[in-house]
Amino acid sequence: MLPLLAALLTAAGPLARGSWDLWAQAVLAFCVVAGTCAWLFSRILVGYVPLPSRGLLAWVAALSLVGSLSVLASPVRGLIEADWMVFLCALWIFPAMTAISKDQRGWIDSSVRVSAWILMVLAFYQHFSLHEDRPASALLNQYVYAGAVLLFLPMAVEKKDWLLVIGLFWSLVWTKSVGAWLGLAVALGVTQRRASPFWFWTGAAIASVCAVLIYAKLETPEVLHRWWWWQAAARMAIDRPWLGFGPGAFAYVLPHYVDRPQTGLFSLYAHQYPLEILSGYGVVFACLWFGGLWRCLSRGSSHKTFGAIAILVHSLWDYPLSIPSNLWLMSYFAASSVPDSDEGINIPSRHKAPALLLVVGVGTVLISGVMRLWDGQKYAARASEAYSAGRLEEARRWNSLAKDRTPENPELYMEAAEFEIAAGDWLQASAELERANWLNPYRPATWTQLQVAYRKLGRPAAAAGALERSKAFVSPRSSP
Repeated sequence: MLPLLAALLTAAGPLARGSWDLWAQAVLAFCVVAGTCAWLFSRILVGYVPLPSRGLLAWVAALSLVGSLSVLASPVRGLIEADWMVFLCALWIFPAMTAISKDQRGWIDSSVRVSAWILMVLAFYQHFSLHEDRPASALLNQYVYAGAVLLFLPMAVEKKDWLLVIGLFWSLVWTKSVGAWLGLAVALGVTQRRASPFWFWTGAAIASVCAVLIYAKLETPEVLHRWWWWQAAARMAIDRPWLGFGPGAFAYVLPHYVDRPQTGLFSLYAHQYPLEILSGYGVVFACLWFGGLWRCLSRGSSHKTFGAIAILVHSLWDYPLSIPSNLWLMSYFAASSVPDSDEGINIPSRHKAPALLLVVGVGTVLISGVMRLWDGQKYAARASEAYSAGRLEEARRWNSLAKDRTPENPELYMEAAEFEIAAGDWLQASAELERANWLNPYRPATWTQLQVAYRKLGRPAAAAGALERSKAFVSPRSSP
């Protein structure tokens, strides 16, 4: 069961657009929770449950605790729950690996290699048949695909699948991702320093070329925008050093940290993974996460270590690890150094029933959380569809159902305000906009709409008050 679940995340995940869409995340998270509960059921009935080492359990528990606190303390909590669900799936891989044997890990590797073949062939089809200069395969864009290639390449080399190696290298050239090539160069330098001088110096040569290319881009918008994003993420981390703004909150909080006239600066991601972790989760979580990764990678010597190092370096320039499937793959590669478990706990017959009830209870809570997020988005999509078709009352009903499932999602109240404006009810629209601002005060458009609503109601003082309140959230904290 556990190998199948790990294969779903690492092999099926990349094929579903990198599991970037909530439906893919919800399906895979549902499978992980339900499958893990079924596995625990079988082990409890047998009377023996294998456990990870105490150190690994403590690390996973500490990350889960600090991350949960970060979500609870976030000023945009209703927008980031899905990002925390994605990370929990990545974290699940580490303890799960202790119960997966060497042969079972080989089966997961084979599944990942099949996924690599599919993505590589699709990239070739896009390039030669669809005439795309920089194909993205089944992923969001060429940079995300380049990150996946960095993970697939060492596995293909390990399996001596040279045709796949050639195809992946070829498609990596098409991506024109300097960050990916720099990650490849650094990984060669780190892992081949003593084993192979030839590959070490090859990596050094590639790194030199990448340095020249980056230097040539220093005055381009591509580099300048990254610099502003990095500065914004750093200031976020400084403002909330202990718990951050919450996982995936960067895009929602960004309007407070960039100059409004710089219209090209809004981005979903910080384009640097360490800064994104610091701004999202805080310094304690970042130390735990990167410390645990370093421990895993430092004691691993397989080709998977090479891939994990390469994409971590790539993530200093782009956002490959902000995409769920790449994060899950990297976690699997890092966790591959975790040995099989030799620890466990015996379950006496009198304790089996309470243990089974505990699993059912925890599993029900987790599955309910996953389904709640999926239902909220599904109902919101139906509301939007009904509104577009002119069925206003139906749109309101679907929106109400969505708010019942995810009451802390500010987007639903923005949508509800749009419906009320269409119906001419500016009073109700202002109430919906006030709620949206309470749940996400960093969105400029919501404050603007609220001012319009108050003016329509003949309340200029309330409109001026909304403008004044907005300055604490959407005016730049400081210029980049």
